[in-house]
Amino acid sequence: MEDYQRVAVVTGANKGIGVETVRQLAASGGVTVVLTARDERRGADATAELHRMGLSNVVFHQLDVTDSDSIASLARFIGSSFGRLDIFVCFFHSLYIVFLLNDQIFTI
Repeated sequence: MEDYQRVAVVTGANKGIGVETVRQLAASGGVTVVLTARDERRGADATAELHRMGLSNVVFHQLDVTDSDSIASLARFIGSSFGRLDIFVCFFHSLYIVFLLNDQIFTI
């Protein structure tokens, strides 16, 4: 059996369809999910709730998708913690973050 843990990032994931996407990815097994949210308290609360459900493979990182420094911070976190990104789910109306995040990860 392969011991490969995929890494996923879900933006806007502190409530609604975002947090449900995180829950389903984390429950599927073999995926570490980075839950991101602009509001640090709400993101941390959502992560804590998922941990209470037994989903310890969820981690939180603050992200404001309109701020390039925030995107760079997430990219550094992903690069240093995991070295790659396998799944990216963006609940935001622009794909600009995908290009910035991709550029940041591959220049770390």
